[in-house]
This record gives sequence, C-alpha cells and structure tokens, in this order.
Amino acid sequence: REDNVTITKITKSSLGAKINMTLSLQDCWSLRGFGNGDEKNMRYKKLVDDDATYISLIAHYPDYENSELRYGGWCGLTKVIAVGGTKERVVLDSTNDSENVAEEQNAAIKISGANEVYLITKTDRTHDMGKFEDFKDAESYALLDELNAYTTAVAEKYTVDGKFSYDKALAPHAEKHSALFNAVEFNLGSDGYEEVANEHLIQLQQNSETLLPTLVERAYNQGRYAQICCAGSTHPRLCGMWQGEWNSGWRGIYTMDANVNLQSSGMNTGNIYEAGESYIKFVLKQIPDWEENAAKTYGMTDAIQVPVNTDGDRAMMVEYSRWYPFQYWNAGASWMLLPIYEFWQCYGNRIIEYNGEMLDLEKDVLLPLLTKQANFWEQIVTPEYFTDTDGNARYEEGKTELLEGERYLIIPSYSPENYPLGDYDSTITANATMDIAAARDGLRMTIEMEKVVKSAGYEERIAKWENLMSLLPEYKYDESGALCEWAMKEYQENNKHRHISHLYPAWPAFETQDNPALVDACNQAIENRNRENQGEDDTASHGWVHKALVAARLKNADSCYNSLMALMADNIYYTSLMADHYTHGGWGVFCTDTTIGTIGIIDEMLLYSNTGVIEALPALPDEWNE
Repeated sequence: REDNVTITKITKSSLGAKINMTLSLQDCWSLRGFGNGDEKNMRYKKLVDDDATYISLIAHYPDYENSELRYGGWCGLTKVIAVGGTKERVVLDSTNDSENVAEEQNAAIKISGANEVYLITKTDRTHDMGKFEDFKDAESYALLDELNAYTTAVAEKYTVDGKFSYDKALAPHAEKHSALFNAVEFNLGSDGYEEVANEHLIQLQQNSETLLPTLVERAYNQGRYAQICCAGSTHPRLCGMWQGEWNSGWRGIYTMDANVNLQSSGMNTGNIYEAGESYIKFVLKQIPDWEENAAKTYGMTDAIQVPVNTDGDRAMMVEYSRWYPFQYWNAGASWMLLPIYEFWQCYGNRIIEYNGEMLDLEKDVLLPLLTKQANFWEQIVTPEYFTDTDGNARYEEGKTELLEGERYLIIPSYSPENYPLGDYDSTITANATMDIAAARDGLRMTIEMEKVVKSAGYEERIAKWENLMSLLPEYKYDESGALCEWAMKEYQENNKHRHISHLYPAWPAFETQDNPALVDACNQAIENRNRENQGEDDTASHGWVHKALVAARLKNADSCYNSLMALMADNIYYTSLMADHYTHGGWGVFCTDTTIGTIGIIDEMLLYSNTGVIEALPALPDEWNE
C-alpha cells in the first residue's frame, strides 16, 4: 500500500539450510483458461538482465484494426535481491511456446547459498509499446525500464547499511493497512471454534443447523480485507484479480446491475474511506461513455446511462438482446451514484484528486452527475405514454401534457433479468418498479444536493424535479400484498427468479424506513420469491446477498439470518473464505461479490444509519446473543 509493489521474503530453513533456488516464469499457456480468447494472438518475452538483478515478462497486445490497444502491452518485473551467496542468469530448456518470441525463451535466475532472498514485483501496462510486428526484434522497452527503475528505487528506499530491510518496508504498509482494517471490529462471542482451521470450520458449518459465530466473523473479516486490498484506484472486479487464470468468468469485468453494487454496500458503513474514494474515481472514469450511451440509445442530451458491464476502461453500451436488453436498463446511474452520495453523507464535502485535478465533491462531482441522472429521467418520459386514472396503460400520439390523476409510463423498461408470466414473455417492459424507485431516489438526491450547493436558479430546478417526481408511476401490489415487479395492470408477476430488483425501495433506497405498509409489501415479496423460486435458480450466491441487504433494511432479522445460512451452510466458500458464484459450489467460479457483500449485510443488521439517524441492532437475530 505504501509503494504499490509486492514484496516477498524467502528465508533459510528452520534448520539453517541456505537458499538454493532457480527463479523462472511459467509459460502463459500453462495457466488455466489460456487459448479461449484473444490472448493466443499476443506475443511475449521472458527477460533477465545480464547481472540477474531482475526477471520480467513483457507482452504486446494482439494487433486488431481500430483497437485502442493495438500498440499497447503489459509488463511484470521482479527485482531480485540475494543476501549472501551468488546469483546468475541462466537459460532453461526451451518450451517451444509459439506466443513466446524471445530469442532465448526461458531465461531464469539461479541463486546459490543465499541467507535471504527478497523479490520486489511491480506490474503496469502501456498504450505505446510500438507496432506489433516490431516487438519480436526490439531490444529495449520503455515500460520495462520504468518498472526496473521504480523497483530499484523501492529497494534503495529500504536499504539500511547496505542491506535491504523487509521490516522497514513492511512498517508503513502495515500502519496504513491495519488502520483501515481495524476501523471496525466485529465479535459474536466465543463458540469454541476460534482455533479451528478454515477447512474444518466450513465442514462443521455444513453440518450445523445454526450459523457458527467464528465462521461469520471470519467471513466478515475476509470481506473487509479483500475490499481493503482492492481499494486505492478503482473498485473490485467481479472475479477479482487473484485467481491466476485467463478468461475468468464474465470476462473478468465489473458488472453494475448488482455485483458492483453489492461490493460497495459496506464500504461506507464499514468506514473504508479509500474504498469510497476509489469508487468515485471508478465512476468518473466512465462518465464520457455514460453520456454517449444516453445519446446513442435514447437520443438524450446532457444525460447519462450506465451499461451493465465495463472492462474498467470503457463503459460503452455494447450488449443488446431480447432477453438481456441492457440498452433499456435505466436505473443504473441512480444506483451507481448513490454510494457516492452516501460517501458524502458519511464524510462531508471532500476534495477528490482525479487526473491531476482537485474536484470539490459537492460542486464538481455530485451535483453535476446527479443532474445528468435527473435529466435522463426527465427525457425518458413523455405525456404520450401514460396511465389513466383507472391505472390502464395508454398511448396518445401528440399528447403534450398529463391530466389530473394521470401518471407517466416509464417505457421502455427492464427489470434484470426477469419477465412477466402469461402471454407477454419479453423482458422489454414498461414501469419496472426498479426504474420507478431509482427515479424517485435519484431525484431526491438531486434535490438535496441542490439545497446544499445553492447555485443560481436552484429553487426553480428543485421545483422542476419535485414536479417530475409527483408524476412518476405509483407502485403496484399483488393479491398477496407484495410489491409488484412491474407497476402494470397488464402484467402477471413472475417470482421464479433469483433477482429482486423491484425491492429497490428498501435497498439501496430508503423509502421503507418511514412506510410500514411498504415494509410489509417488500417482506411479502421476499417470501413469495423464496417460495416460488425454490429449486429454480436460487443457487446464485449474489441473489442471497441481495435478499439479505434488503432484509436488513427492512429490519427483518429472520430473513437476514436465513439468507446468511443459505450462503454459509452450503458449499460456497473456498478454504481461503473467498467465494464461488454458486451456493452449492463445484463450478470453480471465483467471485468477490459474496465475500465483500457480506460486509454490508452485517453492518446494516447491527447498525442502521442515515442522515440524523443511528439505530442500534435493527435486525439482530435471536441466535446472536452476544
């Protein structure tokens, strides 16, 4: 965290045997999943300098016409420090790897008789590595030289009396890292399993009818640790960056129609400031593309629309289909801006450094982005599409204003990734409850920020947004009293689905806090989902995380506990307490949303907070008595 490098210490054996080892790099094809994507069209080299001070792998991205990365590449370099003994450059047997274009394919470093070995590793990439066809014969690379100089400087920074000091390097990192981790302590009391290893603890939980406090604590702590490790410049990827494979699930992307949102659920309540600041930068990087999405999809001006996925650089809307019509997923901007608004609620106005600029959180970030989000809702509705006073969906060409009692239709609309039952079987719908709630909450945030900033004309803008909010569709309830997924008389509810997007009024929004009837409707909706979706697609872990976050906001302790039980008592956890995508495990899909989302669940079970309000133990299960 101090120097943005990885430092590894290798010591003599416990019996004092000195270190004799050869440091080499695996061929890229040897990692799991290689060859299923474009990586087979890249070229790389393993390089060791003559004095064996570093070992490096440098690669050039594949060359495709119009690709933004056609002249780019990446590099990982490890500075090698041997204390005592010797080190030398050696060349191991060639592996005849077609992607490896180095003259000597398998350069390595042989270390003999060392007392200690330290490895200082840094990775980076560039858009300017030159032409693809020149890579093979090139003899030097600017990116490699930069990483070599950087790791050399780190080594010198922590060298004392001619010897590298691991403890000196560790100290500033530990101070920063532990301060973040120890900002929150979670303890459920002793259950006698504190000394049990994860492997056995997971087995014990699978055979227990109640949650084991030790496992709950460890899962929470691992989630916080994972989020802290991801905090600094961006947000956690869905599949992390630690699984050591090519072509990880969902292309290794960030998925913003639930997973990113689950991962950010506990960063503010958990007092991980760096995670919140990094999240803001993650969003700011995407804004130009969000603006273009709104313009290209809907023809909007000065508005933003969030795609379901981003690779971390570009966030263009590129996924279109009848069953996954993400071009009509409207709620994204409201949902993605809410954590920034909550960051502001927690920490007040701050200066955010981004791309060399010092941005005022209120004036330069929140108000402009919330306004663009509000503009989206203003431009998606038209009096031509409306519900009449009897609640029937109507269209009147050329209609210019709503009459008393009429409401806008939000059309097109999409409630990921569900569709109504009956004759209408398309996911492209109207009046998704998620959209209604997101519009209401997004306009609320915009109004509140206008009141804070008070720039010229703010009273008129507030009046405009309040009027728009009053004309949005009203929620609909089914015969069981549950909140419907679509506010449409013409649709039949479909509860055979893991997603609960329609419970947006409870989480991430806060509408249920002062509305007991809406609380009951949301609880009934969860009950209907649990009953009708049982045995269908209820094995996706993120669905249970989402339910638990909603239940915590509803102060439904039993529902929270049952959701955590569904996650932790199944086969979801690897022995590291990182999680699979599926509760029954065995798929080998490494995901971070459950691990990190658990923070938000437990935070809100034990402390609810909003501006001016802190509520202790709002969703405390009977099973947790300490």
